[in-house]
Amino acid sequence: MKKLFVVMAMLAVFASCSSAEVLGTLSRSNSDNSETASDSTPVFAYVLDAGLSASSRSVRYYDSLTQMLLALNRGEIAAMTAPEFVGEYMLNNNPKYNLRGFLLLRMPVAFALGFTEEKSELCARVSKVIQDMEEEGRIGILVRDYFTGPAAQNPPAVKFEHFDGAETITAAVTGDMPPIDYVGTDGQPAGFNTAVLAEIGRRLHVNIKTVTVETGSRVPALKSGRADAVFWFQLFEGYDVQPDVPEGVITSTPYYGWNKVMLIGSR
Repeated sequence: MKKLFVVMAMLAVFASCSSAEVLGTLSRSNSDNSETASDSTPVFAYVLDAGLSASSRSVRYYDSLTQMLLALNRGEIAAMTAPEFVGEYMLNNNPKYNLRGFLLLRMPVAFALGFTEEKSELCARVSKVIQDMEEEGRIGILVRDYFTGPAAQNPPAVKFEHFDGAETITAAVTGDMPPIDYVGTDGQPAGFNTAVLAEIGRRLHVNIKTVTVETGSRVPALKSGRADAVFWFQLFEGYDVQPDVPEGVITSTPYYGWNKVMLIGSR
């Protein structure tokens, strides 16, 4: 995931560029974050560089989408990165935002679930369920519903089935990235990732409990035992999955991939 957020941070093609412009992006989870990223960052070899000057490549990291939006609204950053479907949600639901750029990542990204190595047996069970869901077409149905259907603009609350006496798995959600991972005004979890999680719980006959953590706090939540699982990103290179995780963290089989990121500005 370290590569993912650095790549997203560096994808800066602004409509008008000046040395004062700053790009906001979400914090990485497995390394220290720097307030700025320079031209010498090796990750530029992986991105489409449109000639933005080194002095304009200033990057500021945020632990949540909400914090980053506040910074954008205050003018502290010129634009922010967002996955394609999050960007579309923002643009369609709030006229104050506008599209600054639309770029194609060279290394597609996929969702997965992250666990500590001590939870390897649970990770294997989840991976098997994800594979079954893909083979049966269930993942495709959820993708359609949450990224192209009505739920893309108004994610409904997701209900988790309860199994008396069954194991409980606690999953960390950020709660502020609709339509992926969202907690509604009623406090109920919603969004694509949560719907996938509910399906996994139903198939494993386990109870699912969610806790809300910021993006940069997912690894501490895992290692402290506050959460058994977190939503994670994986990078693809060709047909090979390249999990980029900190020591002691493992990931499940990925269940959905995308390759576009939006740059969002404020009017």
